[in-house]
Amino acid sequence: MRILITGFVAFVIWCFVSAWLYNDKLLPAMNKNKPAPEQAIPESLTREADSLMKLKASMPEELTICFEFDDARFKADPQTDNSIARFKAWLDKYPGSMISVTGHTDIVGTPEYNNDLGLKRAQVIAKYLESQGINRGRITAESRGENEPAAGYITKEERAKNRRTVISVKM
Repeated sequence: MRILITGFVAFVIWCFVSAWLYNDKLLPAMNKNKPAPEQAIPESLTREADSLMKLKASMPEELTICFEFDDARFKADPQTDNSIARFKAWLDKYPGSMISVTGHTDIVGTPEYNNDLGLKRAQVIAKYLESQGINRGRITAESRGENEPAAGYITKEERAKNRRTVISVKM
């Protein structure tokens, strides 16, 4: 009789443990592989997302202006003027947007000097944008110095790619 009672108790414990394992551990793991049910997106949200995508697609691409070593002088050319005209047209069409001018340098020099040089480059371009008819209040100039390289620092060509100023639209 003692063997039957011990067997029954072991069977009941085994039933509880196996039910717990199945319900709490195995079922959730098996349901992770099933795709989530599709939810309908309201029409207004899809229109809003589509219009935002169209807005981003019509935005002028970033303009990169390269500089010589340890120099903040800028000489305009017709290609740069055409690109700046697109930025001006964008600003006229969307009065809530701004232009960001970010100056960058290579790694040669101290970080403080490179930050100052990057800011000088950004300010020169900001002044040029202003001379092209863009309101100064809609231009922000900042320096990233040597912190965001576009290329490596090993060769002269790589360092030259890092001496730049980037113009972009900010919403």
